[in-house]
Amino acid sequence: MKKKMIALIKLIGIAAVFYLLLVFNIFHLWEKLAPKSKDYVEINVPQDNKDLEQTYLDENDTTQSQTWHFAASNGIDFESLCNNISICNKIQFNGNFIDSEKYSYVKIINKIIQFIDTNSNQGQEIENVMTNIEINKGNGERRWYADRTSIVFNLWSVQSKKEFIELSTHEMGHITDLWYIQWSSSQKDKNYTEFNKIKFAIDDISLSFYKLSRDKETIRKAIAKQKDFCSGYGMSDPFEDFAECFNLYINHNSFFKQIAKTNTVMKKKYNFIAGIFAGMYISSNSQDLTLIKNNTVRRPRDTTKISIN
Repeated sequence: MKKKMIALIKLIGIAAVFYLLLVFNIFHLWEKLAPKSKDYVEINVPQDNKDLEQTYLDENDTTQSQTWHFAASNGIDFESLCNNISICNKIQFNGNFIDSEKYSYVKIINKIIQFIDTNSNQGQEIENVMTNIEINKGNGERRWYADRTSIVFNLWSVQSKKEFIELSTHEMGHITDLWYIQWSSSQKDKNYTEFNKIKFAIDDISLSFYKLSRDKETIRKAIAKQKDFCSGYGMSDPFEDFAECFNLYINHNSFFKQIAKTNTVMKKKYNFIAGIFAGMYISSNSQDLTLIKNNTVRRPRDTTKISIN
């Protein structure tokens, strides 16, 4: 009897320890990683309102706690740039690029990576989940595409550095959505897939974003309207919806915030992304408000083309 009592006490002790670990590690982790319910639409976060290209290529930027040391005014020191940022090791240029072009593309990509790693609540660096970024000078079937760990840019139809900024942010939105945002459950949600493969955990916080406008991956909510999306392109599937809102939030915050003030679904989408970054963004671009023209149901066809002059 005494041995049985000791065994029972041990069993209860083990169960108690397991429960405490579960509460501390899992529940606390979820609290940390999930976007907070704070209403960021009503919070004013003053942010850079310079020209979008200037914001990304300003030579006063810093990265990885180091100041970039630039070459003399008669040239661009691409090699020195890459000595200071490790993402260069994952960027592959295909085609005839001069150093000044490579310099701009790398700096734009690193600006977005730096923003995500500095401001997100995910507890890891997005660069570490990425395997490859391919930038092609020649023709391609699409301007760009991404999976959960890599991005391909085909520059044949990219009209400007500004458009590349928008495309890069949009694609980083896919990486953030599909792999960077963390989860803990091994159980899978069958309503959403990655290229028809069931990969989303049931506690992946991206699912709560998708469900704002969709019943399933291929089925929009019956009550969903065009005004409930960040762009016409974002209506195509939940992943493009996320990436379009991601770009709108980071690069055109004034526009996103304004349309969120009069639309409940857009407000929830704004607050979802703002919750990941504690309300921080890169550019407010307040001049974009002229695009609304006093009509807050107006949406761009494609957020990556808003800044093209």
